[in-house]
Amino acid sequence: MFINIKDLCFGYNRSKNDIIHHFDLEIKQGEIVSILGESGSGKTTILRLLSGLEIPSHGNISINETLMVSDHTFVPPEKRGIGMVFQDYALFPHMTAGENIEFGLKGLRRKERKARVEEVLELVNMSEFKKRYPHEMSGGQQQRIALARALAPKPSLLLLDEPFSNLDAELQVKIRDELRDIIKQTGITSIFVTHDVADSRALADRIVTMHNGIVSDQKTVQLTR
Repeated sequence: MFINIKDLCFGYNRSKNDIIHHFDLEIKQGEIVSILGESGSGKTTILRLLSGLEIPSHGNISINETLMVSDHTFVPPEKRGIGMVFQDYALFPHMTAGENIEFGLKGLRRKERKARVEEVLELVNMSEFKKRYPHEMSGGQQQRIALARALAPKPSLLLLDEPFSNLDAELQVKIRDELRDIIKQTGITSIFVTHDVADSRALADRIVTMHNGIVSDQKTVQLTR
């Protein structure tokens, strides 16, 4: 399996009880998995543990057969090869769309960085917005730039935290179909968390339902399109 999460436990310092209880999950390469659950179910915490923003009290996480975290191992976030799209998009307001995307391409030469920016802008159909600032773009446009920024370093895993929560209902339906097509085109293994069943069914290959820090159900999505 491309991602293997085994017996993961986690609790915040001031909490007496764990938020994540012996959580297990396996994900195949190229699969899009939705973690579905109500607020407080622990779904966003799983993303933070995967990305290295939190450290579990127990358990293992392996990505592409590399151990990222265990009781004796911890690979820092910047070395995990993970892209993340945050709920609020987290774009730098003083940078243009192109500059936001280029920011994470530290290891490339200038010419290579510019070429990669153009490549991902074209992928998300935002080439003409390269020189616009976040405040000059709609919520849907900002989301695409955030996605392009996450994809630019060619991560092995893409994490999305409530990617449609800031969009109105009509745009939400349009964007989620486009987002699935973009992710499938790149072939990147992806996990997104949501509380919306319709989002899960539209975007995911498999839905993992969480309740009180554990997996309560899993099912494969049968796409109708």
